[in-house]
Amino acid sequence: MNAAPDTRPAARSPAGFYGRRMVGLASLVGILTGPGQSIGVSVFRQHLSDGLNLSDSAIATAYLLGTLLSSTCQPRIGRWVDQIGVRRASTVFGVAFALVLAHMSMVRGFVWLAAGFFGIRLLGQGALSLTSTVAVVHWFDRRRGFALGLKMTLTMGGMSVVPILLAVAIDAWGWRIAWLAASAVIALAAVPVSWFGYVNRPADLGQLPDGAPPVHVDQTGSAQPSATRSKALRSTAFWALAAVTATNSLLGTGLLFHQTNLLGEVGYSNAQAAAMFLPQAGGAVIGGLTFGWLADRAARPMLPTVVALLLASTLLLGGTSVTFPTVLLYSVVLGMTMGSGAAVQSSLLPALFGVGHIGSISGTFALISVLASALGALTFSLGSTVFGDYRSASLWFTVLPLAVALFAYLSRRHFAVETTSSRNRRITG
Repeated sequence: MNAAPDTRPAARSPAGFYGRRMVGLASLVGILTGPGQSIGVSVFRQHLSDGLNLSDSAIATAYLLGTLLSSTCQPRIGRWVDQIGVRRASTVFGVAFALVLAHMSMVRGFVWLAAGFFGIRLLGQGALSLTSTVAVVHWFDRRRGFALGLKMTLTMGGMSVVPILLAVAIDAWGWRIAWLAASAVIALAAVPVSWFGYVNRPADLGQLPDGAPPVHVDQTGSAQPSATRSKALRSTAFWALAAVTATNSLLGTGLLFHQTNLLGEVGYSNAQAAAMFLPQAGGAVIGGLTFGWLADRAARPMLPTVVALLLASTLLLGGTSVTFPTVLLYSVVLGMTMGSGAAVQSSLLPALFGVGHIGSISGTFALISVLASALGALTFSLGSTVFGDYRSASLWFTVLPLAVALFAYLSRRHFAVETTSSRNRRITG
């Protein structure tokens, strides 16, 4: 089901292509999901433990339960976004996210905390993140990969500031008031941006994807076919891409979560290991922009294979790096792996299956990704026990992405698609 058209007055239509603004607005909303992401919640972890008199393991268990339960709702959320459009959906999610963040200031005990984690993970890490991506998808076709890569890069860059701001708020007002402050920011920023800034589709402003001029062809002949969620689930391309995404989420999250443990085995202090997050951020920018750009070109069918091979290289470096240059290389490649994986997933889904049901399909992918990432820390913990240490576990886990890379390579013909713009040029040429 397609979203209802935007009914706002045509007078607000901009003179230029509105898709560029959508990238900026979606990036801002993506940044504002920070309090619901792991990077934001981590700032509160010790304060929650002290304030609620709960152990670290109890906090981690509540977080895991909230994350796992919230992931099961993502496909339904995606279908709802398809039905009502990103403008209304993002506005509703923004209001709900602000309320849940305010609720976090009142939590008491394990069960209440787990319920709070469920809410912020469902709405921040899940729903608002999903709508911010879908918001960009509808506005681009030929340049969709680069637009999504740019959006992801801006979001990741801005989100790196979120923990700092939350830490400052906690130091100034305490952790309960900090949750209220985060709630106020969402209510005053994400909600109005969604309602007044988002436009569901280019047609709502009389525009075309990529800002292209009108083409004189039958619209039924030029429109990109859209697969339903059930049809996508029956395709080889879906499961090949899902295998790459799940492996990236599982092992990439495990490496990030246990970074101090992994680098500690070669003599790095906690502070030195944490400093390696900076080159990882740089690598993520490089990976996101590069692979987003490549996703719009003939190299697209090979990109899932390359992402899996990058992950295998990361695990190999994680298990063998000893000197500073090799540890630095490991950190950059890890960032590139995570950035490229996100860019390839977000750009290939609409390219393969169209945009008519992209919310539902993306929601199912979010379910797979979140479930895999939730198990990442546990996977490496068990691996360190079985194989002796984290570096050995990293080496052994290299086998998994190599197998996935082979699967993706054998499935590469299923990733070859033609954009609407290319079809239009072929039809009119």
